Amino acid sequence: ILVLHLRQSPQTSTLSFPQRKIALKVSALMLFYYLGAIVAIQHLPLVMAVLLFGSSPLIAWALNLIIEKRLPVGAELTQSLGVLLGMAGLVGLALSKHKGSVAPADALPLLGYLGGITAAVVTVINARMLRRSGDQAPSPLSISMITATLGALLAPLLFIDSADLLGRIQESWLALLGLGTLATLIPGFAIAHAASRLPPTATSTVSIQLQVWTIILGWIILNETLSGVQVAAALAVMLGTGICLWYPEPQSSKAQ
Repeated sequence: ILVLHLRQSPQTSTLSFPQRKIALKVSALMLFYYLGAIVAIQHLPLVMAVLLFGSSPLIAWALNLIIEKRLPVGAELTQSLGVLLGMAGLVGLALSKHKGSVAPADALPLLGYLGGITAAVVTVINARMLRRSGDQAPSPLSISMITATLGALLAPLLFIDSADLLGRIQESWLALLGLGTLATLIPGFAIAHAASRLPPTATSTVSIQLQVWTIILGWIILNETLSGVQVAAALAVMLGTGICLWYPEPQSSKAQ
């Protein structure tokens, strides 16, 4: 029923040439989002990886002022404190020695942090791109479908020499394909939908909820544990993100 409804929706009509260009750019960047997210989850405890994903408001807010080449003024001064607090929390997580109960023994935390930051930066870039495109922004469904298609085309090329991998998934390729499709389409649709309708700094307005619930569920389901330093750093990240989202987006000096 949902598929039939989406097919009849005007948002899923044939894309114009400018929309195709935007959709391809966003979809290509989404591949790096998934790559960064997977690397972060593989090399960091789940809670820490999600804290990095949720740092996109901090990055977006700072990036906006860097592009404008100006210092914060007025209410932005309070936001800048949130950015500093959140970034200090991320640095605290990076400097902590505790790997967490679920992190693999051969994990490389630095690689995990790079992956998480990559995912957050891609979220910010896509949000700015979709917001600037205005009425020419492609539908979230088209972006998620193109992303899934690109991933399906690239996957065989990436693993063509991995006979062991192909052998292991041969008996469960259908389940793997279904899980991969859902894991790609649903986040892709949600991110594109939010990015096309919210300011870049608010693209992750639900970041705090995501972070809090991940910590709770990670503790209950995965028995995920954090050291005292990491708990304090995580609270700093969430509080800093909340301060950034509490106030409006920094206004462009070129706005009329």
